[in-house]
Amino acid sequence: MPKLGLAALMAAAFLASGTVRAENYPERPITLVVPFSAGGGADLVGRLLSQYLPAHLDNANIVVDNKAGASGNIGAQFVGRAKPDGYTLLLTNSTMTINASLDMMQGFDIRKSLAPIANLVSTPIALAVNSSLPVKSVSDLVDYARKHADTLNYSSCGTGTPQHFAGAKFNLEAKLSMMHVPYKGCAPAINDGVGNQVPVLFSTIPNAAPHAEKGSLRLLGVASKNRLSFMKDVPAIAETAPFQDMDITVWFGVFAPLDVPADIRKKLEEAILATMKDPALRKEFNDRYYEIDVMDSAAFAKQIDSDLSSYKTLAEQSNIVLK
Repeated sequence: MPKLGLAALMAAAFLASGTVRAENYPERPITLVVPFSAGGGADLVGRLLSQYLPAHLDNANIVVDNKAGASGNIGAQFVGRAKPDGYTLLLTNSTMTINASLDMMQGFDIRKSLAPIANLVSTPIALAVNSSLPVKSVSDLVDYARKHADTLNYSSCGTGTPQHFAGAKFNLEAKLSMMHVPYKGCAPAINDGVGNQVPVLFSTIPNAAPHAEKGSLRLLGVASKNRLSFMKDVPAIAETAPFQDMDITVWFGVFAPLDVPADIRKKLEEAILATMKDPALRKEFNDRYYEIDVMDSAAFAKQIDSDLSSYKTLAEQSNIVLK
């Protein structure tokens, strides 16, 4: 057989096998790696997805596997180096882009190792204050912070977290000097906000909203361009000058190893997009203070590129360094 004919035959066989592989996928359980501990936000999103996705993916068995450590880096690198067959996926949040922008991935390039499949939901960072603080709006807080420049601090869930970046951008845009008090996790930061030890805090809506409903905290705004669909009474910080560019949200999305065949990636993307139209799932997310924020693979890739650039710039402007 001529060499050209053999090459063409082999190419056709390869394409055919790829098509069959996509048509038969999935034939066994899919592992959805969540690179954080059980019980956290990413874990909750992953487990809800694992319950609803099978109905749109040939009744696949989806197993959530928590591989926590190094701010999500361990799980992300595990998936990036996994066999690219579509049976090992990653459900993570925007902490990954912060880690990458701060060079904390130890040589692991997320854009060369992971393929964005789809984004599911997001939660903007909330600006809250202890209810005893005499401020009731974002502009009130700016005025108060200027009058108490040497005494007013703000807390976050830790150095280099999205909450820290939100506080840093708030300081930067309003030319404030509130001191950052980092905590080892969101829970202790919330507790000290409720206890008035650090009365200003940047946290996620799921962490802050329950305390605001009880009256111990007051929500002043959310760090997104628009108000949340399920909390219309809480303004976006961007509605108040000079914060028009304030948009720091924590997104939660699905990735696959970069070399997973395109047809399998497409099948996964379509299944996830269809899943996210389910009214019951959307309600489950809203009830837990997550905004439905669906992005297909192309839009999600653009979001990641934007994050990598904006977080890197903000880190440089605010001298945010992870050690």
